[in-house]
Amino acid sequence: MITEDTLCSDPELVILLTGLPAERFWHLVGEVEKHYPEYNRQRLEQEQPDRKRAVGGGRKCDTPLVTRTAALLTYLRLHIIQTLVAKLFSMTQSDISRDLRRLLPLLKRVLPVPDVWEVIETRQELAEEDRLALSDLADGQALVDATEQQVYRSQDSLERRAHYSGKKKMFTLKTQFVTDGDHHIEAISESAPGAKNDKKLCDGTRTIDRLPDGCCAKADKGYQGIDKQVSLVTVVNVETGEMKQVPRLTVETPFKKPKGGGLTEEQIAFNRELGSIRVRVEHCIGWVKNWHITSTRFRCDHRIYSPVMQVVCGLANWQTQCWQTAKARARAEPCSSYCA
Repeated sequence: MITEDTLCSDPELVILLTGLPAERFWHLVGEVEKHYPEYNRQRLEQEQPDRKRAVGGGRKCDTPLVTRTAALLTYLRLHIIQTLVAKLFSMTQSDISRDLRRLLPLLKRVLPVPDVWEVIETRQELAEEDRLALSDLADGQALVDATEQQVYRSQDSLERRAHYSGKKKMFTLKTQFVTDGDHHIEAISESAPGAKNDKKLCDGTRTIDRLPDGCCAKADKGYQGIDKQVSLVTVVNVETGEMKQVPRLTVETPFKKPKGGGLTEEQIAFNRELGSIRVRVEHCIGWVKNWHITSTRFRCDHRIYSPVMQVVCGLANWQTQCWQTAKARARAEPCSSYCA
């Protein structure tokens, strides 16, 4: 049985179970414990608005919050059956299932999670909070790509048809990622059935409309045509006073080889350079899939898929921030010692 004392005495076990180094795990646990009382009070008020007992009444959970957090992270990292995770931490399967719904919103509060973009009607106005700011993109670039994950075959024929991916030859859920060029996941789409292609998912979430003015969006061949969706803005030449309309942002997608023809050397060079930058969103997707709940066949209710993906992306973002900070510190230390 794994307890808090076990985790404290064995840092290697922590990283094997949760994918987080021990010091980061305990830092995360500290943040969870700090926010838990207020979060739990708000959760109880929302779930039971007409409750007769005061908030906090009733039987208390006898499992420490540290153990519950470690069990949830273990399930996200390893994606083994919930009963086995429960056995490891002396809990029950229902405890794991319950915490999967109760602790995920709390983890979203303490992790740098991306926004979740829902499908929006074409004529509906976008609120300011629905858009990315140019300051959100570290280098002014927005890299767009989608990934799929296998799910179980539904018994309903319409649902089967909607989830069958011709590309993967299996039943899947699809999620679109928007990152910057510095490996930060800024937004993901809500999950969509695998039969929907990347371009339609991009149109449904109105990804182009959500990107900030002045950025450069880069995508693969599955997004051909999104450059035509960019709206125009009027700019004034300061010297001449001339006014003209220009696209509010730049969109770059690879050139497709024409039927019966070939690409020019310039087009091949452009595709190669674009791919060398766009691969960074592939890196982010790969890091997210280190948590096996997003890479093996998803076994939970589809309604919690987007919250699970959002939390895992938050964990990946946090890991990225940590190694980038350490890398920047390592670069600065030799200079400091030399100057001293």
